[in-house]
Amino acid sequence: MQIHQVEHFVAAADHGSVRNAAAALGLTQQALSRSIAALERELGLKLFERLGHGLALSSAGRVFLGSARRIVRDARIETAPDGGLLEIATWSTLASHPTATLVGRLHREIPTVRTRIEQAADEESVCRLVREGHCDVGTVLLPSLWLHDLTAIPLGHLKEWLILPPGTRIDPGPVSWSTVAEHHLVVPTVGTPISFVGQELAGAGVQPKLGVRTAHREAQVSLVLAGAGAALVTERYAELARARGAVIRELDLRLARQIGIVHRRDSRSPLVERFTELARSTELAVAPLPPR
Repeated sequence: MQIHQVEHFVAAADHGSVRNAAAALGLTQQALSRSIAALERELGLKLFERLGHGLALSSAGRVFLGSARRIVRDARIETAPDGGLLEIATWSTLASHPTATLVGRLHREIPTVRTRIEQAADEESVCRLVREGHCDVGTVLLPSLWLHDLTAIPLGHLKEWLILPPGTRIDPGPVSWSTVAEHHLVVPTVGTPISFVGQELAGAGVQPKLGVRTAHREAQVSLVLAGAGAALVTERYAELARARGAVIRELDLRLARQIGIVHRRDSRSPLVERFTELARSTELAVAPLPPR
């Protein structure tokens, strides 16, 4: 089995057709088809179902795809002239912190390293990207329903802030759940721990008022500034909202979820190991909890 054959298989799986994969690789369709056929013969497996409009992975192909991605990635790391490549999956809530924080620290320690950050729609997508070998590690909120066979490393509890329209009259200092429940909330439709916030509010005997749901998380701050309601956001968005005149209050409460990173249990890449070590050791990765 040659590494180029595995690369050809992965490309065909990603593109869904021999024609598109061959164009991406700069090969003829005949050359790519021969390469994949030779790999199938060597493995004794049928990796694809040939369809009239393209290719679909067979059951054996789906099983082999994760291993194939790791084979290709490991080969690239071994031949890389620099510090290697680390591919990270994240989603909107955790893209700025801790993902950017940890990537910055990794680059300061290993200036020659290269990283690629893949933006996923939600936690399930992050775990899938890691499980299928698209990415080496992912940042998620814990506990997660999507971990299955992945290893999870907790880093600290998520910290969120309440942002309110400019001029809102509210007592200084941290706010309670009952205060949060007084305001109509602007929430994103994806990438949010709002369900866990709802659980905490229900536990405190209060119900959240959902005012606006938006598919654009970045629009939360603009909607709050326009007076559409209040929002629970991470520190990055709280700082942006404060700079634009919003009223900011820390939450006097503890959210149920933790920040964590996940990787495959069979991951032995030195970069993955170093990234997880940094995640465990850096204080910046752990959001401090307000006093109760």
